[in-house]
Amino acid sequence: MKVKVKVKDIAKAAGVSPTTVSLVLNNRPSRIAEDTKEHILRVAREMQFQKESEIDFSEFKKVKTLGMVVPDVMSSFYHRLAEETSRHAFYQEYTVFQCYTNDDIQCFYMAVEGLMAKNVDGIIIIPPRTMDKENVKLLKSLQKSGVPMVLLDRAAYAVFCDFVTADNKHGGRIATEYLIKHGHTGIGCLVGEVNVYTSRKRVEGYREALAAAKIPFDKDLVYYGNYDIESGRAGMELLWGKGVTAVVAGNDLMAYGVYLFAKEHHLSIPGDLSVIGYDNTELCGLMDVPLTSVDQNTDTMASKAVEVLLRRIEEPAGDEPEPARNYYFTPFVVERDSVGEMNQSSAKRSEMR
Repeated sequence: MKVKVKVKDIAKAAGVSPTTVSLVLNNRPSRIAEDTKEHILRVAREMQFQKESEIDFSEFKKVKTLGMVVPDVMSSFYHRLAEETSRHAFYQEYTVFQCYTNDDIQCFYMAVEGLMAKNVDGIIIIPPRTMDKENVKLLKSLQKSGVPMVLLDRAAYAVFCDFVTADNKHGGRIATEYLIKHGHTGIGCLVGEVNVYTSRKRVEGYREALAAAKIPFDKDLVYYGNYDIESGRAGMELLWGKGVTAVVAGNDLMAYGVYLFAKEHHLSIPGDLSVIGYDNTELCGLMDVPLTSVDQNTDTMASKAVEVLLRRIEEPAGDEPEPARNYYFTPFVVERDSVGEMNQSSAKRSEMR
């Protein structure tokens, strides 16, 4: 009876590790020298090795994994952030399990529990829009368990851990300043729910820009919605009746809702209404008038989140851990065609307020 030759047998005969043999036999990307590859293949042929499957998983060491909880599968911004995070983790030889929760608290709870059950090495979490006491307890329990955790994009009240985000206040400010620079004074602001971290910070930036330009802040020109298309359309309908000539949209989906409102009311962008979006997604270039938008430095945020989490994972056991830190990245405006100079008719509308 012929004895079955295993990967570990070839490894022993070739004087290399089983992992090295598996990588060569399965033609996987590696930094193994060509002469070593040829040596392994020659030994395998001499031992009449026959591969039964593409990969002998039993020969590999434990796969390094990260978990990632993402709130909205429909958001181009979060989809891109998740993909960039997975790409940067892959460069560090980690696989990422992504869980999308649709901003649902129960789904969020199940996602975190599921990732813990999978024994991931660390977790990157974008919290849901609303965090109740039970979910804060969940995150604190996660911290106590010793599994490294990083919050990305959105903060969670009373949860103190590493936090990576864009400077949302600065983003709201530069978006508003961009409209002011084009002569607008009747500027509306559309954002997500009032209790969402990004909404609060962007409105703070909006207010700062108005104050610096000595334009009175009017709370009625801030519309709190759900960061979706319908909120943009409904919010613009309300703000248009208040005499605005320009609007800062909380994301590109809300900006698209503004475009729909303009089309329904036969308004020209940017002739009658100037719009600046947020996130700089691919949607910007697909609109009838390419959308000027704030870019959050998504790739840099994803890279930093992975870097910080891996540093926590690799902290020597028993050492006093470094204090948690906040990492802020500076957004910037990407100019396109949706913002114009305030014309005479727009000026009259602004004076009507």
